[in-house]
Amino acid sequence: MNIELNRSSKWALHPAWSMIAAFGCYFCVYGFRKPFTAGQYVDQYWLGIHWKSILISSQIAGYMLSKWCGIFFVSSITWEKRARAIILSILVAEFALLGFGLIPRPWNLLFLVLNGLPLGMIFGYIQGYLEGKRNTELYIAALGSSFILADGVSKSVGINILNWGISETWMPFFAGLLYVIPLLFFVWMLTQIPKPNQQEIADRSEREPMSQSDRLQVVKQLWPGILSISLLYLCASLLRGIRSDFAPEIWKYLGFISLPQTYSQTEIWVTLGILGINGSLVLIRSNFNAFFISIFAIALGFVLLIFAGFWGVDHLNPFWLIVITGFGIYLPYLTITTSVFERMIAITRHKANIGFLMYIVDSIGYLGYNVLLLMLGFIAPNINIPELFFDWIKAMGIIGLMICLGSSIYFLKRLKQ
Repeated sequence: MNIELNRSSKWALHPAWSMIAAFGCYFCVYGFRKPFTAGQYVDQYWLGIHWKSILISSQIAGYMLSKWCGIFFVSSITWEKRARAIILSILVAEFALLGFGLIPRPWNLLFLVLNGLPLGMIFGYIQGYLEGKRNTELYIAALGSSFILADGVSKSVGINILNWGISETWMPFFAGLLYVIPLLFFVWMLTQIPKPNQQEIADRSEREPMSQSDRLQVVKQLWPGILSISLLYLCASLLRGIRSDFAPEIWKYLGFISLPQTYSQTEIWVTLGILGINGSLVLIRSNFNAFFISIFAIALGFVLLIFAGFWGVDHLNPFWLIVITGFGIYLPYLTITTSVFERMIAITRHKANIGFLMYIVDSIGYLGYNVLLLMLGFIAPNINIPELFFDWIKAMGIIGLMICLGSSIYFLKRLKQ
């Protein structure tokens, strides 16, 4: 896959090429990750815990481990090895889904751990092709918005496969097979993307593989800011996980009979909104201004969550309520990975890359979500999760706004030094 830019791939110089490659590649990755959540696993329990919660927690455990590993592997991988790493990760993930279908319950849950482990590093591999460029926010906005839409589409795919008569155990494997060929095509597109030019390096700083000492230096210098951003990301991650993994239950709670296409339709609106806001940040040339506008965008997301929690539940149509909660969650979730870290590195000029910082916050986010699932499973197995979700968007909205204020004060002092 290490192919030099040739005459047939001059299109790769156009920004649309990078956007399509990033969007398409990670869109396909979700076909190996999320379809199993389309099943409801009615009246299936193990150790007194609903089987779906156990499966979600198992895959998230693999994802969580991958984020901790990604702090080291993703931050240090070279440009030339990224495509091979993506393909190898997908192969392992699909074989894990085969094992999930073949091995009887409850032992097949171990294969969802194995499925999540390689998939969790692919976002960082793709991101490495996009950072440090004039249009980075636009590219990563496309990358990030892909999984908003892909989340809904993968559930639609999963439901349709179930409607074909395939069991909930085998459905994830067959869903993955549908995505293999398009994924390979988009990986090829990624290999054609050129590295940042000299002007882009001067504007945004060079993004090189990081050593252990580089990682320690960045954390030592910026740990209060990294911690505050991690907490913002954690708030969004907890809500995103519940909204994504328990979507069928949330729709049922709202009294809305969802069809397979419903999951895709809501996420199209969220995707367009997030892509428009995060992509427009590329128009701001000043790294300092763009950074603080990004913090404002994060705060706006939490305001939307407060609105949805206190007013929207009683007054909005369920379809648009789900759209607004998605917009409120993904605005902070994706702005952090799209612009905050990109501009922070550009301002401080540390030897760093987005992959390192993103995998710090991602590891915390997935750890928090997995702890939440385990607590719900063991302490409150009968809790109404959709009701919990709408209570939490109020609390997380308020907490998020407070953290935004504190982090703005810190960064205003730190980045002006």
